[in-house]
Amino acid sequence: MTETIAAMVVTYNRLDLLKETIAGLRGQSRKLDEIIIINNSSTDGTLAWLEQQTDLTVITQPNCGGAGGFARGIGYGFEHGYDWIWCMDDDVVPMPDCLEQLLGISPSSRIRAPFRFEAASDALPQDTLEFNFTNPFKSLWKKMITPQSILGAKTLDAEGLTFEGPLLHRSVIESIGLPDARFFIFADDSDYFIRAHRAGYRALIIIAARMERKIPYVTRTSPPWKAYYELRNIILLDMRYGTFPVKLVRPLYYFLKILRNTGDSATRKSLLKGFLHGIAQRLE
Repeated sequence: MTETIAAMVVTYNRLDLLKETIAGLRGQSRKLDEIIIINNSSTDGTLAWLEQQTDLTVITQPNCGGAGGFARGIGYGFEHGYDWIWCMDDDVVPMPDCLEQLLGISPSSRIRAPFRFEAASDALPQDTLEFNFTNPFKSLWKKMITPQSILGAKTLDAEGLTFEGPLLHRSVIESIGLPDARFFIFADDSDYFIRAHRAGYRALIIIAARMERKIPYVTRTSPPWKAYYELRNIILLDMRYGTFPVKLVRPLYYFLKILRNTGDSATRKSLLKGFLHGIAQRLE
């Protein structure tokens, strides 16, 4: 019996990019059973355009951030009985055989992710091959994907993925549930795949399954509201999964390091709030 697959895309105010993502999904060599769009109350004409499409399932909800969008979309796919749920943002475009390549490997892996790239680069340094939750004096990201790590490789084991293309089997959701929508943005995907890894699931990056990221990966200065979530959520990871020395030392290090490079008072206040909420594991 052929397994069923739904793709789900979370979108917010990126209509032009969303159209490219949807075109990529429509053009897959392995046709999808359903394409689900989670619209986080976009204000740029997204809903009007989506309502004109006849082959999409559109769910419009209040802006719950990426985390809330993925929780809603994965939950929808699971509740409607799909065997696999293909998750992505609205700024990536799968190559025509991306899904076919994801499905064409050993069935033992229940989490499969494409190799993401930008037009001007070989690999995005965002997928985490190995986390560090034991040494408080080293980075959380012990080993990241690099152009060198893919040389000669067909697959790579990864402990942390982004929600930019992972294909999830429903058994994963049965085991660990949905992403934590309370993260709002940032690190909700890391939290989810850490949970999966600790539950015994193997996540593989499939090099032949390619997906282009349309927004260049660059370091940006975050506005105060976003700086809050970035600091709070990375501290949450340490508080949830780190050893006692990590919980004791690394959150303070993060806070002081970021604070030192921040000049405006509004961002400093947001960082202090994020630090305190992260330590207290307070999600709101």
